[in-house]
Amino acid sequence: MSAVLLVRLKITDLAAWTALETGRRLLPPGHALSRVVREQLYLFEASPGSEAGSFDRALDDAVRHSNFFVNPNKESYRFLAGPGRGETWTPPEGAWGILARAREDTRDERLMERLRREHPMPGLGGIRRAKVWWIGSDPEIGREMLGELRDQKHGLLVNPHAEASMILTGPESWSRIERFLQDPAPAYRAAA
Repeated sequence: MSAVLLVRLKITDLAAWTALETGRRLLPPGHALSRVVREQLYLFEASPGSEAGSFDRALDDAVRHSNFFVNPNKESYRFLAGPGRGETWTPPEGAWGILARAREDTRDERLMERLRREHPMPGLGGIRRAKVWWIGSDPEIGREMLGELRDQKHGLLVNPHAEASMILTGPESWSRIERFLQDPAPAYRAAA
């Protein structure tokens, strides 16, 4: 099991605020959009032959005692160590989510290189990145209107040319989340 770090702004997130205001205009009359929250997701993988969780304590220490991942003046975070995070990831109450990742490899080699220099962690093999949008609306209408961009009136938060996405409407297994971030993204098929 990989460790996960979720980071969000404590100050106003202008991207989320803009998405909230734009999303409210996109939803049809009678449908409300109460919130849009954006979190950065970091997935920390063990190196081949290393035990999962072998670097969790050092990683937790680096998160809590340095500004490497989190600036405590403007960001809050949740660190979910591999063994203690549970089998599933559940959206916050009253929300559903869109997990978006780059279509190319999700590994962040530059971040990994910097981390190795500043906070060596034996057993850590890689860092993958994605973002999650937590949305307070009806998921059926919201997926179509706020999810993958299709035209000016449909889609907002996912650029299908550059990103792949996964909808989170209820508890989702961490193993499926990990596969989504590790496996190559499906090819984008542009309309003919």
